[in-house]
Amino acid sequence: MKHYYLRSLVLMAAVILSISGCSKKEDDAQKATEQAAKSMQQMAQNMQGGAAAAAANANKTPGVAVPAKDLAGFLPSVSGYTVKGDPETMEMEMNGAKYSHAIQTYENGDKRIKVSILDYNYIAGLSAAYAMMMNMSLETNDESMHSENFGGNPGWVDWKKKSNQGTVGVVVNNRIYVVVEAERGSTLDDLKSVANSINYSGIASAAK
Repeated sequence: MKHYYLRSLVLMAAVILSISGCSKKEDDAQKATEQAAKSMQQMAQNMQGGAAAAAANANKTPGVAVPAKDLAGFLPSVSGYTVKGDPETMEMEMNGAKYSHAIQTYENGDKRIKVSILDYNYIAGLSAAYAMMMNMSLETNDESMHSENFGGNPGWVDWKKKSNQGTVGVVVNNRIYVVVEAERGSTLDDLKSVANSINYSGIASAAK
């Protein structure tokens, strides 16, 4: 799989370099070539980092998941927003591995935020996608994605600029994922404020 990604990156770089070579201005072509090389290198590093994180979790044996009701106790109060119903809680066992989560939706007029606390319990198949996001860096006209720490814990920010939708994610003890989502009308500052208000040290203690 790793070699497949690298071959894909080489092909992408070749296409970009080919397009750049058609430019009438040599300076512009040179800049495009240098930028393409940097982009390909960054993508390769991101994919390798995500694969390494997934492999590290795969070597850990899942134990007892944090009870869903305990996770619900770490759901934050969001200033200016009202809670919509009771938290959704779930505990599940899959092939001997246990998983739990607690999810709460908050509303403020047309704005809506959802907070999920997910104990993936080192189950690599569940956490692989988030592990990749933590190691990606992307900036386009429509989307911005990068890694960022919250409360001393690694995480990521993924924001859709035109639709004002996105997620802020935080990983605690390499097994519990806290995901804050703007589902409607909320801002990126709103998401970061919620992410920074969560008791990560309490979650870390509960996961020991």
